[in-house]
Amino acid sequence: MSSYIDEEKIIENFEWSQLSLERLKLLQSQISKEINIKIQEQLTKGSANFNKETSLAFKVSLAKTFPHSIRGSLSEYDKCVFPISLGSKNFYTKRVEACIKWISYNFKNCLVLVGDSVHRLTIQVREGIKEDEAWLKAIHTAQKFVNENYLSFQEYSEGCQFEFKMLSEIAKRSDFNIYYDELQSLYQKNESFQSMVNSFAQSYLNRVKQVEVEDIQELKQKHLATTYLLEESALFSCLAKEGWLVFLYPGSIKTFEEISEGLHPEVPQALKQMIWISLRLKKRNAKSEDEK
Repeated sequence: MSSYIDEEKIIENFEWSQLSLERLKLLQSQISKEINIKIQEQLTKGSANFNKETSLAFKVSLAKTFPHSIRGSLSEYDKCVFPISLGSKNFYTKRVEACIKWISYNFKNCLVLVGDSVHRLTIQVREGIKEDEAWLKAIHTAQKFVNENYLSFQEYSEGCQFEFKMLSEIAKRSDFNIYYDELQSLYQKNESFQSMVNSFAQSYLNRVKQVEVEDIQELKQKHLATTYLLEESALFSCLAKEGWLVFLYPGSIKTFEEISEGLHPEVPQALKQMIWISLRLKKRNAKSEDEK
């Protein structure tokens, strides 16, 4: 026990700001891999699968599928992507637990995609800080999410194999840069795509920014919001190209719903193949707590 406390103090007191951004990203990748290894070790030891069927605060159901025509054949797909929007209320622990249960009943493999790299943009918008500092906070938030939730994923792992992956890991791939450049060019040249991205950016800013800012800062925030969607779309394209076609999300993201429905044929071919599943979360009773 004392060893654990000592390690915790070392981590808390370490001067993380002295490390370069690239070094922090490397450490994050290594930590993420070690967490996955530990999860697998615990699974092979036959850890007890705690029954939480009646204790979950939320119930999850299928709301909509995009394209709509896929709803009747969704059972043909055995793997999915579960993108984690860090900081969103739909990803508080009790809501995540309910999603995990639903996923484990409907899929055999799930890639838990933790949005660390795009979360830095949200932090910049909310706090007006520099990118390096935002990266530090985003990395911490991502690891905190994994630490707080991986046991819940473990409890339902008999029905589905869960694997954690950081968005920043995918962003290191060469095809990410190809897709990102293509989407940036599309934004500049295609009026329909530009309109969709701008609509997302405004909705995003209305949701995450906390105070009114000067015009020059407003332009910067719009750029960050636009970058958020273009980066995320490029990252999703990378996964769809690999055959990860089904994306599950608790709630609604109109942009990806429209893309999956085929309303924006100008996007990269890989992204057009994406199937978007909107999940509905409902409290089991009025006294349930949203948060841990």
